[in-house]
Amino acid sequence: MEYKQINDKTIKISLTFEDLKAHDIKMSDFLVNQGMVEKLFFELVSELEIEDKFANTGMMTFQVRPHPQGVDLLVTEEVNIDNMKFPEGSEGLQEMMDEAMEQMGDMANLMDSLSSSKANFDVMDDHADFVYFILKFNKISDAVKLSQAVIDDVEESELFQFQDNFYLTILDNQKRKGFKEVSLLRARMLEYGEPSDFSREALLEHAKTIFREEALESLQQI
Repeated sequence: MEYKQINDKTIKISLTFEDLKAHDIKMSDFLVNQGMVEKLFFELVSELEIEDKFANTGMMTFQVRPHPQGVDLLVTEEVNIDNMKFPEGSEGLQEMMDEAMEQMGDMANLMDSLSSSKANFDVMDDHADFVYFILKFNKISDAVKLSQAVIDDVEESELFQFQDNFYLTILDNQKRKGFKEVSLLRARMLEYGEPSDFSREALLEHAKTIFREEALESLQQI
């Protein structure tokens, strides 16, 4: 995470996907939760120790620009709101709303494009740099057996519990290891579990988190 002063009123805070994960933020949150964006901003201001840069703030505007490594958050300070131009009449207001919705649609399309080039959910796409696959276990002992029998170098692993079942998510680096090796690892793991009936997003929202990181390593210690 880093920031750059663009001009005397605007700074750019650059966040990686790991930074977003540390703050428990999903890309989709930026589309639907303005309050979350503001809360995240003030957390970042405190972490970066740049409170003095917004000492005279009367109003702030936020722009979120996704990029392949994460997002840029552009924050502009509007000190004198009397000089700000607001639309006049119902036609002007409708035009402003239409423009905002168009920008949100463009942003959604861009994030869809970015996500398709990053991690895919349980789809062995030989063009993806990173691939997620998720396994379901009826007993945690089966997940332990997998961790002890299938020792491999993966990018990250998580373990969740939901509705009396256990779910192990695996993020693998297909760009580095190759499609064939990643596919072979998934096939070996499916000898101990079965494909998940829930996505990772659903598990993060509804399931109990047992291990948020290095789940395979933790299971090996059980």
